[in-house]
This record gives sequence, C-alpha cells and structure tokens, in this order.
Amino acid sequence: MEKWKNGGPLPPEFGSEGQWEDNRKLCDSFVYKIHIHLPDDPPWPPRLAVASRKSDNYLVYARHWLDPNKYQLISIMSPEAHALARTSYLAELERRAEEFQNT
Repeated sequence: MEKWKNGGPLPPEFGSEGQWEDNRKLCDSFVYKIHIHLPDDPPWPPRLAVASRKSDNYLVYARHWLDPNKYQLISIMSPEAHALARTSYLAELERRAEEFQNT
C-alpha cells in the first residue's frame, strides 16, 4: 500500500476504493475502504477495470487530516464486509479513526 500511495502501481490484490458516503463521521475522519482480493477468492478477470473489482473483503484505512502523507490501517473486514458494514462495527471504525486523527 505504501508504494501505491507514493505514486507506484496499484497492487493486483486491490480493487475499487471509496468511502462510506452515508456516514458523515467516517467521511470527516478521512476513512477509506478498498476491496481486496484474498488468496482463496476467485481471481478477478485480467482486464477488469479497477472500479469494477469488487469483493466481500475490505481493507480500511484513514488518511491524517494534517499530514496527507500519513496513513493508518484500521481494519481488514472479512468475511462478509458488506454485511459487517451495516452493523455497529462502523462505530468501532469511527473510534479507531478518531484516535488516529488525534495523534
């Protein structure tokens, strides 16, 4: 992830990236999720656009509000990341992100 965030190529295990647009607190805390391909998952087709690479596993990270080059991995949501994202687990992500932002 470090090489990618410093201008390198996107790792082949990474897919579509986004935020929880319906959760203001996570957006305000610069929390992002990226779909990730795990070893036991069926492979993504070779020419599949990054925006179309979806899985039920997320790597969740935050970007620091004062230092845009500082990142913190805050969770790997797997299995069933989509279902987990509809639970109170998002409050735990909020807590971890706020802790990181206050460092």
